[in-house]
Amino acid sequence: MGRWMRALNKKEEVVSEMAPNFLIYCSRHLPKNIRDEFPILLNLDLNSDKWTDELQSYKQDKISVLKNEIEKVRRILNKEEFSPKVDSEKILKFWTTNDYTLKDINNDIDNLKSFFKESIEQDLEVKIYL
Repeated sequence: MGRWMRALNKKEEVVSEMAPNFLIYCSRHLPKNIRDEFPILLNLDLNSDKWTDELQSYKQDKISVLKNEIEKVRRILNKEEFSPKVDSEKILKFWTTNDYTLKDINNDIDNLKSFFKESIEQDLEVKIYL
């Protein structure tokens, strides 16, 4: 299947799906001194020991935490949240390229937020596959 994310209803039917690449690679670009503020993103790292048979599943409460974590990442990258431990410009140099800009990051985060909002509102289970 490859890297994929699905939101499933109680009957295990797929309600929505998308690629989770941003989530899987996000934590490695966060400064080490703030990574502990993003426990679920750390769990989703490609090299995390939290993967069971290349799968992680999340219910409403954890989805809400994950949504909050990506919103915080967005605020940091857009310089909307200040932390003396964070140099937003330095982080952006690691995250962006000529082909992947801050606008692209914000679009990815918007898509993830919508996916998670729908999952929370409909009490869906989110499954993320490596």
